[in-house]
Amino acid sequence: MSTPAKPAAAVNALKAKLAAGQAVLGVWSIIPSPVVVEIFALGGMDFAILDMEHGIFDVSGLDGCIRAVEVAGGVPLVRVPGVNPSAAQWALDLGAHGIIAPQVNNAAEADTVVRMAKYAPRGTRGYNPFTRAAQYANPPDNRSGKLSNDFSLTCVIIESESALADIDAICATPGLDVVYMGIYDLAVALGCDGDTRHPRVTAIVDSSIKRIRAAGKAAGMMVRSQQDIAAALALGANFLVYAVDTSIIRDAVVRAVTSFDQEQRTFLALDSATDHMEPK
Repeated sequence: MSTPAKPAAAVNALKAKLAAGQAVLGVWSIIPSPVVVEIFALGGMDFAILDMEHGIFDVSGLDGCIRAVEVAGGVPLVRVPGVNPSAAQWALDLGAHGIIAPQVNNAAEADTVVRMAKYAPRGTRGYNPFTRAAQYANPPDNRSGKLSNDFSLTCVIIESESALADIDAICATPGLDVVYMGIYDLAVALGCDGDTRHPRVTAIVDSSIKRIRAAGKAAGMMVRSQQDIAAALALGANFLVYAVDTSIIRDAVVRAVTSFDQEQRTFLALDSATDHMEPK
């Protein structure tokens, strides 16, 4: 007789690291490819955010990518498309370790996000013990592994003026783990024409990160370089997302092509000079 599968992990590794005072690093993933997310996880990223808002993930694609991240030792999170209970249900039943909700404008909506991820009495998540989250095993209760209300990580994104106005109440939401500053939407909402480096944007992000951490929540933000990482850690941000998979891949290609063009120009110049030096 074959040995039954081991019980699902009782602890969310990402939540454990944050609780221990460690900062974590992940990537936004909008490419619905198990190969791509597996590469990022194998490369050492703590987590991958599978993006159902701006990415092109369907439920089947989400399933494969959640598995790929887990197999490679990373933590799969899912950005659901808005405050969307159905999408949260799909993601968590498929075994995601948490959800991230965009366009959260006030504390009431932040509480709704937490409730989407929790079973009664705290929340409204539907209970089905036959899903991947339950290892298809029909366990006797929902007190352990991914079925526990304590397992999943919940995060909301601050990306509007109304959310900024209610940020302290949002941070006071019980069960909320991470508050993430959505600098791209903020750079538009604040009238900065999408300039994420605008002084108004950076000043608001800086002050908000401090308020989030003072409230006892993990603070998230985008970083795109070693300098950004150093600045974010100095502010107190501890949930860092390193760019977007499409951008990382494109930047690597552009660097390769630029290097090729430079070397080719150098080679052609040297070759031309050699031709001129040869006796006629």
